[in-house]
Amino acid sequence: MRGVAAIALLIGVGCAPAVRLALPDGPGTPLVDLPAIEADARRSCLPHAAVTADLRLSGRIDGDRVRGTLQVGVAREAMRLEGLAPFGAPVFVLAARPERALLFLPRESAVVRGTSASELLDAVVGVALTPADLLAIVTGCGVADWQVRGGATFGEVWARLDLDAGRALWLRRGTDGVPVVMAATDAHWRIEYTRTGLTWPTAIRLQGVGAAARRTDARLVLDAPDALPELPEGALHVEVPEGTREVAASELRTRRTLVER
Repeated sequence: MRGVAAIALLIGVGCAPAVRLALPDGPGTPLVDLPAIEADARRSCLPHAAVTADLRLSGRIDGDRVRGTLQVGVAREAMRLEGLAPFGAPVFVLAARPERALLFLPRESAVVRGTSASELLDAVVGVALTPADLLAIVTGCGVADWQVRGGATFGEVWARLDLDAGRALWLRRGTDGVPVVMAATDAHWRIEYTRTGLTWPTAIRLQGVGAAARRTDARLVLDAPDALPELPEGALHVEVPEGTREVAASELRTRRTLVER
C-alpha cells in the first residue's frame, strides 16, 4: 500500500525550479545603521497570522529523492498538512496544535499520535519543522522569533544580520532599492528564496547544513498563498475511522510517503 500511495502522489507533479544564491564570502564591513537594516528585514516578513498554500516539493531529503504536493494551513502554534494525490483520498493528513499532534494515513488505515508537530512532520516527510518555523519560511522571514545581535554589509547590494542562537539573515537590495530577506541560516537549515520585492516568495530552497548538507536539498514552489486572520474553524479536526491501526512514528521513518519509488 505504501508504494501505491507514493506513486499516486507523484503523478502530474512537476519539478520545482532550482533556487541557488551565491551569498557573499568573508566578514564584510560592520553595519553602521543596524536599526535601519533590521527594519528592512522585518518589513520583508509578511505579517500574517495564518497562511494557506500549496507547496510543490522536489529534490532530496535525508538522502532520498522526493516529489509531491503539500496543501498547507499554518499558524504560529498550529498547522494542517495534506499530502495530495491526483485522485481520491490524500496520502496523509497531519494536524497539530500545542502538545497534540496526529498523523492519519487514510490509504493505509493507519494513524500516529504524538505531542510534537515537528516529530510527525519529520516522520512522514523528513523535515523537522514546528508550525512557527513553517510559517516563517512561507512568509519570507526565513526563521522565527529572531533578535538582532549585529551585522555586516557587502558592497551596495548585500547585508547580513547576525541573530541570536547563531542564526543569520541575508538581505539583497533589488532594482527598486528595497532590501528584502533572500536567505536565512540556523543550526539545521539554509533557506533561500526566489522573490521580487515585498511580496510572497515564489520558490524556496531548503538545504541541510553541516553533516546534512549533501543529504537534504529540497525545493518548494509556493502556489496560491492566502493570508488569513486565523486557521479556518475545523481545520485541525481529522476524522479517524474506528478500527484504524495505531503505528509508531519510527516505523514511518523507514518508508516515508514522498520518497520516489
